[in-house]
Amino acid sequence: MSVNKYKPHLYVIPEDDADRQIADGFVLHPSVASRQVQVMEPAGGWSRVLETFKEEYLPLLQENLQTYVVLLIDFDGNPDERREHFKSQIPDAIRNRVFVIGPRERPEALRQAINKGYEAIGSSLAADCDNDRVEVWSHDHLQHNEVERLGLIQAVKPFLFN
Repeated sequence: MSVNKYKPHLYVIPEDDADRQIADGFVLHPSVASRQVQVMEPAGGWSRVLETFKEEYLPLLQENLQTYVVLLIDFDGNPDERREHFKSQIPDAIRNRVFVIGPRERPEALRQAINKGYEAIGSSLAADCDNDRVEVWSHDHLQHNEVERLGLIQAVKPFLFN
C-alpha cells in the first residue's frame, strides 16, 4: 500500500530482507498508523540504500515537506563511521527528515541476541516508541541509534502512532 503524499508520511528503505522484515514488524504493530508509512523493497546492500536514497527519495524530500525517510542499514560493526558517511550525503535542508538506523552488526546477530524473530523485533521497537520506552532500543546491538531514535520519534510520532 502506498502512502498519502498529501499527509505526513514515512518511507523506509531497508538494506536487505532481514531489515525489511524488522520494518514490516514495526509497521504491523497495532499502534502504528500503517497508511502513513511504506516499507520499500530491499535495496541490496548499504551502498545501494544510499544510491536509492539520492536518486529517488532526495527529490521527494525536496519537493514535499511532509516526507520523511528512514535508511535502515546494517552498520557492520562501524556505526559511527557508516552513519557519518551517510549523513555527509544528506543536504542540510532535509537532514531533520532523514534518519539512519540499524543494528550495530547485522540483523542476524540482533535476532540471536534478543532471541526473537525479525518481525517480533520490529513490533517490540514500535511498542517502545509508542510507550516512550527504550527496552529494546537500549540493547547493545541497537543503543548506538539513540540520537537518531530521538530525532525520529520527535518527527514522526505525531502522525505515525494512533
